[in-house]
Amino acid sequence: MRDGILNFAIEMDKTMNKHQRRKGNSWKTCSLDFLKHKLVEEFNEYCKDTNDRKELIDIANMCMMLYNRITPWKFSESNEDEII
Repeated sequence: MRDGILNFAIEMDKTMNKHQRRKGNSWKTCSLDFLKHKLVEEFNEYCKDTNDRKELIDIANMCMMLYNRITPWKFSESNEDEII
């Protein structure tokens, strides 16, 4: 895997882990409209301060959530996901 992709993915995972205790895996069951709204919200936050790298990670995580929700994955009880 390319270093830039790997480093970005590591930062995405750190952010997901930081929110795990409070939010769990709620993104797997909330509405797609909610996730779309959050994506737009995160993008707008980034546009206000284009030097905030945290917002780019938030945008990427929202994209990951949406991507995985519309992809035929089977979500397991653990934090691991399996392909159907």
